[in-house]
Amino acid sequence: MLYKFIDNKGTFIVKNPHKYMGYFPLTDCNGQLLSSISPNLGGDIKKDNDHFLTPPASVEDVRSNLLCRRDFFIKTDKETIRLSKPCNDTLEAGLLYHKLIKETTSLRIEVLNFIPYTIAAEIMWVKVTNKSANPIKITPTSFIPLYGRAEKNLRDHRHVSSLLNRVSLNKYGIFLKPTMIFNEKGHKLNKTTYFVLGFQDNNIPALGQFPTLDYFCGERDLISPDAIEKEVAPVTKKEPDFDGKECCGAFRFKDTQLKKNQSANYFIVMGMTKNPTTISSLFKKVNSINKVNQHLRTTKNQWAAHFSKLEFDFKDANFNNWLRWVKMQPTLRKLFGCSFLPHFDYGKGGRGWRDLWQDALALLLTEPDKAKKLILDSFQGVRIDGSNATIITKKGRFLSDRNSIPRVWSDHGVWPWLTLHSYINRTGQLSFLLKEIPYFKDHLLHRAQKRDTGFSQKDFYLRTRNGRIYKGSALEHILIQNLTSFFNVGKHNVIRLENADWNDGLDMAPQQGESVSFSFMYAHNLGSVCAMLEKLKEKTKSVCLLKELTLLLDRINSPLNYDDYREKQRRLQKYFLKTEKLTGEKISIKIDDLIYDLTQKSSHLSRWLKEKEWLRQGFFNGYYDNKGLKAEGLIKGKLKMMLASQVFAIMSGCLGKEQTAKIWASIKKYLKDSPLGGVRLNTDFGKLMPDLGRAFGFSYGDKENGAFFSHMAVMLAFSLYKEDFLKEGSQVINSIYKMATSPAAKIYPMLPEYFNNEGRGLYMYLTGSGSWYIHTLTEQILGVKFKTGNLALSPKLLASNFFNNEITVSFAFKDKKIKICFHKSSSLNTGVLKIKKAFLDKEKLTIAGSQCIIKKELLEKSKKKDVNIKVYLG
Repeated sequence: MLYKFIDNKGTFIVKNPHKYMGYFPLTDCNGQLLSSISPNLGGDIKKDNDHFLTPPASVEDVRSNLLCRRDFFIKTDKETIRLSKPCNDTLEAGLLYHKLIKETTSLRIEVLNFIPYTIAAEIMWVKVTNKSANPIKITPTSFIPLYGRAEKNLRDHRHVSSLLNRVSLNKYGIFLKPTMIFNEKGHKLNKTTYFVLGFQDNNIPALGQFPTLDYFCGERDLISPDAIEKEVAPVTKKEPDFDGKECCGAFRFKDTQLKKNQSANYFIVMGMTKNPTTISSLFKKVNSINKVNQHLRTTKNQWAAHFSKLEFDFKDANFNNWLRWVKMQPTLRKLFGCSFLPHFDYGKGGRGWRDLWQDALALLLTEPDKAKKLILDSFQGVRIDGSNATIITKKGRFLSDRNSIPRVWSDHGVWPWLTLHSYINRTGQLSFLLKEIPYFKDHLLHRAQKRDTGFSQKDFYLRTRNGRIYKGSALEHILIQNLTSFFNVGKHNVIRLENADWNDGLDMAPQQGESVSFSFMYAHNLGSVCAMLEKLKEKTKSVCLLKELTLLLDRINSPLNYDDYREKQRRLQKYFLKTEKLTGEKISIKIDDLIYDLTQKSSHLSRWLKEKEWLRQGFFNGYYDNKGLKAEGLIKGKLKMMLASQVFAIMSGCLGKEQTAKIWASIKKYLKDSPLGGVRLNTDFGKLMPDLGRAFGFSYGDKENGAFFSHMAVMLAFSLYKEDFLKEGSQVINSIYKMATSPAAKIYPMLPEYFNNEGRGLYMYLTGSGSWYIHTLTEQILGVKFKTGNLALSPKLLASNFFNNEITVSFAFKDKKIKICFHKSSSLNTGVLKIKKAFLDKEKLTIAGSQCIIKKELLEKSKKKDVNIKVYLG
């Protein structure tokens, strides 16, 4: 690994970090301000897509664009030191701060950047110390590029929109408030003030400022600006020609004579607000060394406390600390969305539908109470046709699509049930299935195949014919998502791919594309719902469902021939037409009848896929393209195989041991990369696939075309563990950690979205692999599960999983903290371990086979806040 951990809190250092050009996220606890920062101080600061304080920075801007860097110049009698340039640097980073330590022959310079936990402003603290024997005179100048508008204005009237800029100055800062928000669809008055404040030591103001790029650079450029290279005097008040210009927060601080070991401190505070009167009160909270230090300590402690709700101790400092950053990734994605870090230079913020549900898996482990509200709110994004809104903003607002393109992903109906199933098992709240929740309604009908041209609602709630907001149970939402998918098949009787599935790169087969991969998962869901309904039956014998939904419960009234794809299509169309205008009428359905119907569907789909899609090469075909042709197998002499096709088949639980073993053999043969040790997303198809998706236009080994995709690799490990292929699952999960910590990865501690052919990690922090890694580690490897509220321990540990002879996991359970210690004998170094005995405090627990069930009543009655469980393995 390129970094070294220096404590047990995840803090790490990197020598000469500019060689790797990573980037690091900074934000407050609510994600009100979002920053990225790199070793050259590149990156950007923003609130959302329409409010960038500094110019938007993609990954190439971070590397080479001087206008996307925070900067600071220190001029001495001998040289000018530019802090964005490397100078014997050491990076120190932790929760959540970024500090560069620079060493010249005579100066030690520390550049610390962080966003206080509860304040939406980035603080940059530059500390300059004279380490030589002789006094040194320094002339310090800061530079923060001010952009102050929307991302789209980079290439949409960049200059014209700068003409709207109006600045004001005081002795502590510059305040940019553009007159208008430039948008040819409709210009609006601007209400946001962007500010940069500066002071030295304890509230000493700067001598003056260089408020515009023109004034800072003169006729030069940012490499050698006039403000640094010439005797240009800073100003202390606004001049008329500062309006209508590109701006910057550039402060000239007074000359300072530093004696040996003496330091000078400079602070830059950056943010934005719609209420300028709050800037003064914000400044008073941070305008001294002690105040900034206190905010730094609080920020570190608060982030540490936030992540202490789920903790692991494998008795290995490197792995423990690395896990801290992986554990943080779901929170970062919640705050940043799927945009706003340098690689993620697309979208408009917010999380996608799939991201929302998968990140909730991690939240279930740490904050189940918050997970409940998140799940309830998220169900409101489901449409009555089984599709859903695809983007969810941080405020919980649903959007049809990030780019106003009508699209439907065929996998989206799978994830809500996986998450809800975990929630019910975690809490025991079967009644959640019966909670009444609204539906999403917009102009799209029939899974985006039809438009409601008369749609004019503002609230996006589904209403009945008489205008009443219609609500259905969470169970009804789940049934609609899974039943509409079951009937939404192509000519091979496989669920349609539509505009893509988990693999966004399979996006060019909307007419005839079919997804075997997620057909397996819908077969799983239909069966899994039945198992939960059996438990619900103990509380009620029937449920109320939308009357029109009975069209899709055909086994109850008018059975279809499931082998005939046309019959399925016709029935689905009938349902679509019936639900265009709802009466809102509900009918009572016996749970036994519902279970019978869903079981029939699950069994048929599973059997059909296993019979029709298994290839003689020893794996499944996962897709049909837009010509209706198989995408995988031996095709014109070339072996084509995708990992997702195999992962979801295994994860579904539809396969036997023999078939799973054959798939694993094929994965090792065709997809495992020996030099790097990881598993690729697909073999090299060797050509463009315009009838399947854009993925095959990418260079092989990048993104969705054959990269080592962390998310899918983790799900492969999860699936193998789930089906009791422990050694195989362990190989996969170990390969992920090995790749993530290899020097070739050139990344900070975390799981990137993928690794390329060089083993380099790309697309940092904002990836679903973090949630699934923690989910796999907790539920499968350590076997810490819940079954309708009861704690079920069924570890799937190998002796080789232990760094030492003990592994500990602790997590919140209601008002208690449960700590589980797994012990193995030091004499056991190989093989699969089983539970031999277990104790809750001093009380011996009952072992049944390879499992230990601890009733929730036993956990609740304990008077201790800290409940200790010891499990002895042999």
